[in-house]
Amino acid sequence: MSHPVLELQDLDIFAPAADGPRQLVFGSSLTVGRGEAVGLVGESGSGKTLTVRAVAGILPDGFTTSGTIRIDGQNLPTLGERDLRALRARRLGMVFQTPRAHLNPLLTIGEFLTEALVHVAGEKRAQAEQRACELLDEVGITDPRRRLRQHPAELSGGLLQRVMIAATLAMDPDILLADEITTALDVTTQEEVMAVIADLRTHRELSLLFITHDLALAGAVCDRVTVMQHGRIVETLQASTMRRDATEPYTRTLMSAALDETPPIASDNEAAAPILTIDGLRKTYRIRGADGGKETLIAVDDVSLEVLRGGSVGIVGESGSGKSTTARVLLGLEHANAGTITVNGQEWSQPARTGRERRQRAKIAQMVFQDPYQSLDRRQTTRQCLTEAIRVHRPHDTKAAIAERVTELMSQVHLDEALLDTRPRALSGGQRQRVAIARALAADPALLVLDEAVSALDVTTQVEILTLLDRIRRQTGVTLLMITHDLTVIRRLCDQVIVMRNGRVEERGTAADILDAPQAEYTRLLLDSIPREGWTPQRQRLGRTRALPAITSSKTRRK
Repeated sequence: MSHPVLELQDLDIFAPAADGPRQLVFGSSLTVGRGEAVGLVGESGSGKTLTVRAVAGILPDGFTTSGTIRIDGQNLPTLGERDLRALRARRLGMVFQTPRAHLNPLLTIGEFLTEALVHVAGEKRAQAEQRACELLDEVGITDPRRRLRQHPAELSGGLLQRVMIAATLAMDPDILLADEITTALDVTTQEEVMAVIADLRTHRELSLLFITHDLALAGAVCDRVTVMQHGRIVETLQASTMRRDATEPYTRTLMSAALDETPPIASDNEAAAPILTIDGLRKTYRIRGADGGKETLIAVDDVSLEVLRGGSVGIVGESGSGKSTTARVLLGLEHANAGTITVNGQEWSQPARTGRERRQRAKIAQMVFQDPYQSLDRRQTTRQCLTEAIRVHRPHDTKAAIAERVTELMSQVHLDEALLDTRPRALSGGQRQRVAIARALAADPALLVLDEAVSALDVTTQVEILTLLDRIRRQTGVTLLMITHDLTVIRRLCDQVIVMRNGRVEERGTAADILDAPQAEYTRLLLDSIPREGWTPQRQRLGRTRALPAITSSKTRRK
């Protein structure tokens, strides 16, 4: 690498504190060559995201840095504001972990995608809209014309992440800073997105700094992998030989923590009565069509399932398969068009009508959402969040009892009590999700619905949380309904598995049967899309390779 696109030398990052700056990143040095992909791997709080935010110049207020950050030889800390803004707009692209938090809910997808093309690149509106359609198609979003007219609230988390990737690619950056970009994606979508990025690297010499907690994915799509722990880079390895060449104990710990190496847990609740029964559930939406009119979208179509008391059932499928909609209808966050829902012997087919009824239902069933940054109140500290939840469900507890319960919840989800007075913005993605899990457990629910609850966590923390959830299930009898796109999570936690596609149940059975001997072709596709040694991402749907659209650089078109 004679001329790296990105070069960090002795990067230190400091956070403001009452007793003086507190150092969070220590002397980090790395390079990314033109067209090269470098993975930055480590647990939550290791300094990965802080490092990439320092490169992008978007650290929180009060944070300071020292050391050198160069993009194509230009030292960013020495640039003026105007030059730095121009460099970020045209040379540097960044995709964040939580797309919904970075999209304006009032703008349509088309307005969001064309903003930079019109106001920065100077393209005509019609030309920008055509380019936006091409970008959506490149990242695997079907019917792009209709998507341009939709708002963020109308898209799933996986679709929103692909929109963010498309928007970043619009200006044809030299380097893409990808912060957990596949966290919210199902395995097939993850595979397609990474295949798109691999193609862009080949045709446009796009460099990639890929921040992830998934060591298997980093090893499969990157040229080199850099491992961070406690704010320090501990090891950099060639991706193709990292399992053989790794010498640091921490790197080997990350490798051994892979969930797919953990055997399924045997079920011991076969004689239990059902706590949840869903029969013939149907949910439709009226959405904007490609011609601007209204169309009916069938999100959930004749879904029936049964969850035994004290059991653990996983619902798995791609984004838009109806998994989360089923969970939201169950908890009264959406209204079903047809079907019946029975929870703990009570009819829940209709939403709760009074505050008292909502509280009674919340005492029975709690939900942990996919995006903790959206589900947590950004104004509340962790202590205030948990205290409020305890008071709602245990209004007669004393202050001492509440404080003791807060401490217990923090211990359950493996969070340091030093974070009790910290707000969500100052927490890592994994720490936020653990606060959300603790808040749900504060109600001592009989049914816990987990909507991608561990998708934001690194592999070692995933193992800890899943082990914790399983232990709580066995000790307290709480029933778990896990909504996930990660089949390795299903293997670790669930007794039964339901595979959904296009709103319908594709296959169901025990975890061992579904994961080791799937009958449906779609289930086999999901399993084949899991990153592993020797795996290469492919653009495919049900075994049929999908041709990449022609890639036209907007830089070329602007000349």
